[in-house]
Amino acid sequence: MSNRPAIAETSMERLAELRGDITKDVLEIYYRRFPDARESFRVHGLGDVAELEGRMVTTTAFNLLTWAQDRPVAMIEQGTTIVHHHDTLLVGPQWYLGMIDAVLEVLFETIPTSATEERALWFRVRAEIADFIDSVRPEFWRPDKDGALPPFSGS
Repeated sequence: MSNRPAIAETSMERLAELRGDITKDVLEIYYRRFPDARESFRVHGLGDVAELEGRMVTTTAFNLLTWAQDRPVAMIEQGTTIVHHHDTLLVGPQWYLGMIDAVLEVLFETIPTSATEERALWFRVRAEIADFIDSVRPEFWRPDKDGALPPFSGS
C-alpha cells in the first residue's frame, strides 16, 4: 500500500460528499444482521437511541480512518474499548465487528470498482481489526460466547 493515510482520506471524503450522513444506511445493514442489537441500543441509549446510534456510526467511521492512518494509535484506543463493550455493555465481538462491517459496506458502495488499491486497503484494515479483536479476547472477564469472527462479506 503506497500511502494508506492519503488513500483512506480520499475514501472518507468521497463517502461524505456522495452519501452525507450514513447513519440510516449503516443501521439498516447492521440491524438486519443483528436484530437483537436494537434492544442493546435502546437500553444504552438512555432515552435517546438516535443520538447513540449516530454517535456509534460516526465513531466507527472515524476509527476506521484512524486505523488506516495510524494503526498503533487506533490499537491503543480500541484495546480497552473492545473489552469494555464486551464486559460492561454486553456488546460482543460479533456485534462490534458487525458495526465496522456495516460502515465498510456503505463505504464500498462509493469506491469505484477500478480503485483496486483503495479497495485492498479497506479489506486489509478490516482483516487487521478482526485479528486485533481476536487478540484482546483473552482480556475479557465475562465468558466470550461469540465464536469465530466471520470474514468480510462486503463488495
